[in-house]
Amino acid sequence: MAYLGWNTSVPKPTHIEREAFVVLIDRPSGLVHEIVISLTQSKITSWKQLKGVQPTLHVGEMLEAEEHLLKDERVIAECAKLGITDMKSVFIDPWGVGYHESIKGKRLMQALVYMRTSPDDNQYAHPLDFNPLYDVNEKKVVEIIVAKRRNSKFERPTIPLANHHFLPEHLGEENLRKDLKPIQIIQPEGVSFTIRGQQLDWQKWNMHLSFNYREGLVINNVNYKDMDGTIRPLFYRISLAEMVVPYANPHKPYNHKMAFDVGEYGLGNLTNSLELGCDCVGSIYYMDAVLADMKGEPWVIPKAICIHEEDTGLLFKHTDYRTGKAHSARSRRLVISHIVTAANYDYGLYYYFYQDGTFQYEVKATGELNTSVLAVDEDAAPYGTMVAPQIDAQHHQHLFSMRIDPMIDGQFNSVAETDVFASEFPVGHPNNRIGNAFSPKTKIFNNTEEAQSEADLGKHRTWKIINESKIHPYAKSPVGFKITSPSTPPLLAKPGSIAYERAKFASKTVWVTPYDPDQLFPGGYYCYQSEPSDNLGLPQWTKQVKDVRNKDIVVWFTFGITHIPRVEDFPIMPVEMCGLTMKPANFFLGNPGIDIPASSKHSTKSAYAPADAKSCCGKTNL
Repeated sequence: MAYLGWNTSVPKPTHIEREAFVVLIDRPSGLVHEIVISLTQSKITSWKQLKGVQPTLHVGEMLEAEEHLLKDERVIAECAKLGITDMKSVFIDPWGVGYHESIKGKRLMQALVYMRTSPDDNQYAHPLDFNPLYDVNEKKVVEIIVAKRRNSKFERPTIPLANHHFLPEHLGEENLRKDLKPIQIIQPEGVSFTIRGQQLDWQKWNMHLSFNYREGLVINNVNYKDMDGTIRPLFYRISLAEMVVPYANPHKPYNHKMAFDVGEYGLGNLTNSLELGCDCVGSIYYMDAVLADMKGEPWVIPKAICIHEEDTGLLFKHTDYRTGKAHSARSRRLVISHIVTAANYDYGLYYYFYQDGTFQYEVKATGELNTSVLAVDEDAAPYGTMVAPQIDAQHHQHLFSMRIDPMIDGQFNSVAETDVFASEFPVGHPNNRIGNAFSPKTKIFNNTEEAQSEADLGKHRTWKIINESKIHPYAKSPVGFKITSPSTPPLLAKPGSIAYERAKFASKTVWVTPYDPDQLFPGGYYCYQSEPSDNLGLPQWTKQVKDVRNKDIVVWFTFGITHIPRVEDFPIMPVEMCGLTMKPANFFLGNPGIDIPASSKHSTKSAYAPADAKSCCGKTNL
């Protein structure tokens, strides 16, 4: 903080020691080593050997696993029982095993098996009924679990062979829509942001961008220039720190589907190389990502990060109904994004910055449903939806944990919770004559025990990160940023279950903890195959009650989706969106976007559409 200029109580350091943290796995022994290397001094400064932990899977391990599994005699034999003899038609999605109750000390994957009828076929239309369990370090199958039929006269299902395509070449050009006119997004004078290395400036915002194998895109040192020119610090670091996708089916092998996509696979490792005009539209600036392959060599993902501006409709407008005079300004946002593919699912991950000081994080979940096979006389209910004959899309949740390290007008912050209630006074009371009164009630969290909160729509609950040492001159309350989300489902796995105990961070909407540089991941650093009873991450960090009021704090916010699949989600799923918003709340002296010039038809190049029978809009009399 002192180096960045936000803490003036201590001398500013003249240099920062640059370090790299390295995790090594010895194969086939599975021994794990943590190494710290000083990049400044070009030497190793720490080396520790760990036992009983499993680091994040590498995408190289997953590709290697599929290759070995397809050659395994037991896998080949199971495929033959289902009538499949050509192993080139078989494809395997390696998943984390969650936690295995009986096999200890091995680095395990569970394999979800499918077939394709052609190289680009949709494999999720042809799921097989068995899951091999695979030892990653020894590169061998240790067990094969065949899913038992429920309420069926068949011991094994037939594999559905009907194709459910979504690629244009399979659908046929003649079957694609012909009435879609082009939309062009142009910025003839260039973009409004500037980038210097990893520093970005846009519309009074300033920030630093970074990228790592686990969280993917991370935004650091976010600040905003007030209308009087004051640079005001807001957030030291923001990232998607963990997510869990627990499935609802209680029967083997499906009850071990509980993917931690951040900690078990790494969002950075799963990041796409983006395509101009498809993933990002307009005047685009790309950044490459540099990660490490399985051997520690540099691995470059070209065009991993997309940066561009978007028009988002009205920012504000008012019309004087007496004179007819109107004034409006359009809203623009800066979009910094990357897209990850986690086996069947794809997630678009978007950081949005708005001209009025608002920050928003949005997840767009798309891709393909994870499917399992049904016998012809089986039903998917109650734990799934039959999205096509014999194809079960199981119910599941996507729960995301955002790590927000605030510095709202300074290093020491607090968190307040606000509920809104109807007046306690009855209708006719002097304080509620006609019964319309309601008001907010706010409490400030004092410690980590208090600062564990769940969403409550009935109370219109919101939270605010505040600086109690900075009182707003008009509102007479601490300056702050309000956190809201329309997407805060509770974790549905029961307390005591493997999924609940491993993902206990998702049992609360909000946690607040004192800042600790080693506490980055709410499900624990080594969450892969973590022991449920260990309650890694936030449950451990909050066992001891600690003060969080007027302290250097971290806010953890859970949002997500409870996904009951629809037939319309198959064969490829339209995006489901969720996220959070942080808006200035009594932080500025007024609307910080008031100085945005009014838009006009000349600046936007807008034009009337022809008002004929083929047009949906234009200038028309009613």
